[in-house]
Amino acid sequence: MKNKLLVSVGVGFAALLSSVNGWASDQGQVCVSTAGGAWQDAMRQAIFKPFEKATGIKVVEAVQQPLSKVRAMVATGNPECDVLELVAPDFLQLSKEGLLAKIDYDSIDKKIIADFPGSAVTPYGVGTFVYATVIAFNTHHYTRANGPKSWVDVWDVKKFPGPRIVHAGNFVVAPIEAALLADGVQPNNLYPVDFKRAYSSLTRIKSNVVKWSTTGAMAPEALISGEAFIGTAALGRIQQAKEQGAPVDFVWDQALFINGYWGIVKGAKNYKNALKFIEFASQPKSQADFVKLQIAGPLNKHAFDFVSQDRAKLLPTYPANMAQAINSNSWWWAETDASGKSNLDKNNAMWSAWILQ
Repeated sequence: MKNKLLVSVGVGFAALLSSVNGWASDQGQVCVSTAGGAWQDAMRQAIFKPFEKATGIKVVEAVQQPLSKVRAMVATGNPECDVLELVAPDFLQLSKEGLLAKIDYDSIDKKIIADFPGSAVTPYGVGTFVYATVIAFNTHHYTRANGPKSWVDVWDVKKFPGPRIVHAGNFVVAPIEAALLADGVQPNNLYPVDFKRAYSSLTRIKSNVVKWSTTGAMAPEALISGEAFIGTAALGRIQQAKEQGAPVDFVWDQALFINGYWGIVKGAKNYKNALKFIEFASQPKSQADFVKLQIAGPLNKHAFDFVSQDRAKLLPTYPANMAQAINSNSWWWAETDASGKSNLDKNNAMWSAWILQ
């Protein structure tokens, strides 16, 4: 009788556990696509796992979805993923094509995004973080004291001699704004872009460029090896290399800023959970925990309440850094003409022709 009682209690307890676990799993899941690598590792630690713990919603991870795949998913009515982390040009392109779902802001705590910049709260997406392209250099040749401090300096090969590495014109962050600034255009006059003037400026420096970078890793590698003395580089990669003892550094002067977005695929299977994820990822603590692991600028200004002063000074949206930077106008790049071609499309065509000259 005693053994039967134990068995009965055991079965009852197992059923209770099953019920509890069933309740947790009933919260469902959300598929989130990000850039992969160390970036995604940081997302997992700072945002994905805490979100799962707080909500009971399982995060299914996916690596960045090409635009062609997103188009195919929507066209077939079978999205494999729900939330996409997108660079601004891709976000704007998908928005214009009607491939992203509208954000139901009535389902999101408005206090969380109240202090986001207006451009980061849009009908089809919410800003993630701010990224910076900076003027970087090899410290065996230049320092912050005697190195370039503007794009005019980067283009001045007499005053600052040595090989350069510059972003390719069809890279995520093209060198068009940098070329115009190097030619004397003032930041508030960059848009609409004068392509003829930009490519004329690029022609001036072309013979001094040893490589046109098409990936984020190329610039740090060239600068670390000394193949290039000066270059355009992603802030996060340069800072990481610097912290690891590599002979590289950068200046904040005229850093070019661009931010990413969370978007929800049109027809997403887990739309409500996707909204909950974006809300959680936009909280100050979530953004703070992420930028402790990766160099990026939190858009929620209250994230700085949870970040040390030393770390804050390395981030793009730290006030002193923002004061020296220039915001890239992704909205202008996404504008289309009567033929349906965007300014980005036009530039890519011009780049393909120019680089072969």
